[in-house]
Amino acid sequence: MKKAAKGPVSTRTIKVLLVEDHEHVLWGLGKLINGEWPKMMVIGTARNMTDAATMMRDRNPDVVVLDACLGEHDALDALPELLASNHAKVLVWTECNDAELQCRALREGAQAVVPKDAPAELLLREIERVHMWRAPARDAHGERN
Repeated sequence: MKKAAKGPVSTRTIKVLLVEDHEHVLWGLGKLINGEWPKMMVIGTARNMTDAATMMRDRNPDVVVLDACLGEHDALDALPELLASNHAKVLVWTECNDAELQCRALREGAQAVVPKDAPAELLLREIERVHMWRAPARDAHGERN
């Protein structure tokens, strides 16, 4: 006998936008995520923050998997502006295991940080978790309840 799953269950496909500057990595992530259909699917890919902003506006993703370092650019610098343009949740995907970078990503608005060397199952699980993430309620002064 199967036990009922705990927590909310979404029946809608999670729309994922991938932001990564390496074409072969985009290809592999796309295969991984699209292999989870109908749970999730890639709705677009971008190799820089300008294209990511356009995709966010045009494709309305649920979750953005964002490489923290896009070539010479620090993607975290543009994270607040990117988040202001859409309701999407952001999962920062990084090869840097630096605690300060991880804290900064969360301060800038990311819901999760996943190391690139983590197992694929962890990335998929975190995409689902981030999709279900709800911001804490705030009082009239902007403080969390």
